[in-house]
Amino acid sequence: MNAPRIALPPEAAAAVVPRPASTTLLVRDGAEGIEVLMVRRALNVAFMPGSYVFPGGAVDDADGSAESLARCDETPSQLAARLGSGAGLGEAAAAHAVAALRECFEECGLWLGPAGDELPAMPWPVLRARLHAGQPMHSIAAAAGRLLRTSVLQPWSRWLTPVGLPRRFDTFFLVAPAPEGQAPTPDAGETTTLAWVQPARALAAHHEGLFPMEFATVRTVESLQPFANAAALLRHAASPRELPLIAPRLHLDAERRILGAILPGEEVPRPG
Repeated sequence: MNAPRIALPPEAAAAVVPRPASTTLLVRDGAEGIEVLMVRRALNVAFMPGSYVFPGGAVDDADGSAESLARCDETPSQLAARLGSGAGLGEAAAAHAVAALRECFEECGLWLGPAGDELPAMPWPVLRARLHAGQPMHSIAAAAGRLLRTSVLQPWSRWLTPVGLPRRFDTFFLVAPAPEGQAPTPDAGETTTLAWVQPARALAAHHEGLFPMEFATVRTVESLQPFANAAALLRHAASPRELPLIAPRLHLDAERRILGAILPGEEVPRPG
């Protein structure tokens, strides 16, 4: 068993500044309804080892560069209005959108965009290897002869990692339709397994201890259950609405061991 995690002391916890991050829920219709793509993080990574998550990661400086924004199929002002206003991100939404596209290609080899796009100027595996080697996403898009299709992304939610953890992220969750004609593959580095999961089945397996997910991931999977199909979910995501920052707090025992997380307004679980 893993040793219980201990929350940072207050003075250290206050010094941890959240990093901006993006996560993408890729959805499609399956035999039992809506499915979402999840990746399992490697056991040797520092953040959420062994957990099933959605493709995502921290926003890099290059994601918000002038070169990256010039490759997008929307202007920064369009992105700020369409993605950033409801989530309170404003102009920062553009960098989050590029990061979302980059992480999908990096972690599961999927280039988001309409099915009608022609084949890239270079093979996808070669372009993905260049991304893994450190080339920025705008260079990859230029080599592919493609735009960065931020227009396929829709806002879903925004989560802040609780105070007390050594790594904290201000994460913008987005949704997009799974690209047609492409098969996801793990990067064999940060991710080891890929799975298209039906929300109810994933939650049931999690409660049985067979499908490890962290708190925000569980709540996000729960949020998909009301939608009968991917089209309904994407229509909802595209509708104008406010996305308040969701900031859970840690549930600790007397020795500052982490027992779980609690959303604002929720009561601390009673022992037993």
